[in-house]
Amino acid sequence: MITIAIADDHKLMSEGIASILQSDPDFSVTKICTNGKELVEYLKNHVVDLVLIDLNMPVLNGPDTIRILRNNCIPVKIVVLSMYADETIYAKCRELDINGYLHKDSDAQHLIDTIKVISAGENRYDYDHPTKSSSTDNSLFEDKFVNKFKLSQRELEIIQLVRNGHTNQEIADILFLSIHTVMTHRKNILHKLGVRNTAEMLTLISSN
Repeated sequence: MITIAIADDHKLMSEGIASILQSDPDFSVTKICTNGKELVEYLKNHVVDLVLIDLNMPVLNGPDTIRILRNNCIPVKIVVLSMYADETIYAKCRELDINGYLHKDSDAQHLIDTIKVISAGENRYDYDHPTKSSSTDNSLFEDKFVNKFKLSQRELEIIQLVRNGHTNQEIADILFLSIHTVMTHRKNILHKLGVRNTAEMLTLISSN
């Protein structure tokens, strides 16, 4: 029997995943947590074989939860559940020493099969053919534009994510930053570009 704990603040998502897993006799979902802190506390007194962790959670987010589990040497396999098909966030998740990376839109059988493979000792990542992330593609900006406004690498990443329609929270998740840090970067970007708002920023960028 493979025991599993799930950490996801979206109740319908976590309960749906639990239902899928419970339909297989090899799985037992022993706990559903709404944030990382709740999962960490649960694992202090309970042992499970594998945890499924969402990246965007209140109180304690996914990346910080994973760091705590690894730093405390909790003997559990960690699988990230992500809604983002982004190379940047995938690469940063791999740096956290996870055992698996699954998209939230995976079909039921793929979810079941992947977790069984990971439980058997093999790592699996749903990112076999990553394309270059637009969030870090500096070729989208002319050197003269970057030099003129003295934009940093992080600011370029944030500008591109804004251009792609991401919200502050999504940018924070993708870059593993706090939402406060993202908002501070955005204010600095507006100041450097000499514009008043996002619309003016996008107009200026499009004209360069």
